[in-house]
This record gives sequence, C-alpha cells and structure tokens, in this order.
Amino acid sequence: MNNKKNDNNPKSRQERPKSWVDFRRSVSDVRQDHRRHPRLEFHCPARIQGIKGVFKVTDISMGGAFLEMEPTSAFELGKMFNLTMKLPTEYESITTKVKVANIRKRGVGMAFVNITPKNEQIIRFCFETFKDTVPLR
Repeated sequence: MNNKKNDNNPKSRQERPKSWVDFRRSVSDVRQDHRRHPRLEFHCPARIQGIKGVFKVTDISMGGAFLEMEPTSAFELGKMFNLTMKLPTEYESITTKVKVANIRKRGVGMAFVNITPKNEQIIRFCFETFKDTVPLR
C-alpha cells in the first residue's frame, strides 16, 4: 500500500491566500483607440463657461483634453463649450472652443474645435515640455 499523499488532490492542497490586483484606472484597448494625437497624463485646473466649478484636466493632447468631473445633463455628445485652462507653462490662462467627444463615469472628454494658431502653439509647447516626464507613483 502506498501511504504518500496525492498532491493532485484538491482536498490535500493547503489553502493559500489569494493575491489581488488593484486597477484604479481604466485602460483603453489600443487597437480600438482611434486618436490621431498622443495623450499626455497631465493635470491643470480648468473652467467651462456656463458650468459652475473648477475642474481638473487629467490628460491632454493636441486634439483635446479629459476633465475629471461628475458628468451632468449639461453634457451631451457634440455640445460646444468654451474651456479655460491654466497651463503651467503660461502666465495667463487660455480659452478655446471645445465639443464634448465622450462621456465617462469619471469625467468628460473634450475635443478642441477651431483652435487658434496661438492656442495651438501654447498647447504644443506645454505638451513638448512635459511629454518626457514620468508620473511618480
């Protein structure tokens, strides 16, 4: 008779604590990401004309920005707003026209519309200044 324990028997295995992974950010599927411009994780304050409060931009690109906020009924896809941002590379805030490109639980994606050459240059300078920075975690 063989008295060895069978390690393939689930009852004979000792229970190990299960490991867990904390995913706090949403990750988009790159194959389905149709952006023309790369995004930069970036934080700056912003205001939207007609909406009360100061919001936080969490990423920016040459095509638009994502604002962290609780979406309200004021935001509908395609609706236009004036967005004012205080970029850290500038002394003055900039204001540009945006349209709502997407609405998520954690905020609203805004696409720049008819951006002036001056504002485009300011955003490009800011993007180029911070593109090589790595967020500390």
